[in-house]
Amino acid sequence: MEPVVQSEELNIEKKTTKQKVIFGLKIAGNVVFYAIIFALLIFSIMNIRSGKDNFPNIFGKGFLAVVSDSMERSPNGNNPAEWKDYSIGEIKKGDLLYANVYGGDINGLKVGDVITYYDGKLEALNSHRIVYINVENKYVITQGDKIAQVNAFDKANPMSDHNGSLEAFGYVEHVSNNQIKGVVTGINGGAGNVLVNIQKNWLFYFVIPIAIILLIEVFFVFKNILDLKNAKGRKDIENDKEAMKAELEAEREKMRAEILAELQGQTANKEAEVVEDTTPTEDTVEETKEESLDEEKKEVTEEPQKEE
Repeated sequence: MEPVVQSEELNIEKKTTKQKVIFGLKIAGNVVFYAIIFALLIFSIMNIRSGKDNFPNIFGKGFLAVVSDSMERSPNGNNPAEWKDYSIGEIKKGDLLYANVYGGDINGLKVGDVITYYDGKLEALNSHRIVYINVENKYVITQGDKIAQVNAFDKANPMSDHNGSLEAFGYVEHVSNNQIKGVVTGINGGAGNVLVNIQKNWLFYFVIPIAIILLIEVFFVFKNILDLKNAKGRKDIENDKEAMKAELEAEREKMRAEILAELQGQTANKEAEVVEDTTPTEDTVEETKEESLDEEKKEVTEEPQKEE
């Protein structure tokens, strides 16, 4: 019998382990599901707040992917000495830029900052470095690092013909204060490609996983409902069994009581009959009295004869 008991214990242990695994998978699935929902919600809100003339942002902070090489630097190029002091260095195509939404105060900007602005010629957002600020007229001039290594803006003489020619050829951009959308605060190398890939394949990254997880959730919901029904059915059956047992036991007690009462009645009747048989009747008493009188009379008549 011991091997059977051990086998049953192993089966119980296996079932328990299986249930633990299922429970863990449910928790992991829920975590992934709500994480995707949260990410999709944040991503949607940020994109709703952007549009074509702004970048995705929430709570004043956002991001954007770099799709051109205008801020890349050649290793053999002429790097201005002040570049080493700038907080934002080289930006490569495919990078992800983190930016704060621009508050409109041009006094908060400085030469060397990288800003994101709406480029009317490209009808798209662009991110270049500030090389000149005109606070009085509220505009800035920006230039990409790639061009700056070849033909840099003359910061010492902002109104020089050289700078005028750079603007005429499009090597620098004249950006008004209302065109500025954000100030770049950080770079994540290569992450821009990931963002672009997600934006292009949002159906694969968001909709399909959510649909699969929802189907799994629906499956487990129906499974739990069926399990509850089965458990309730088993409980009802157990309750019915208990009720039937109680009813049978009550019937048995009733039958026992009836049989006991009947036996007690029969015993009482027999005892009554015995008492009736042994109790003398009036006729018997009279006959006994008469016999006693006759005997007394006989004794009286016999006694005188003895005296003669």
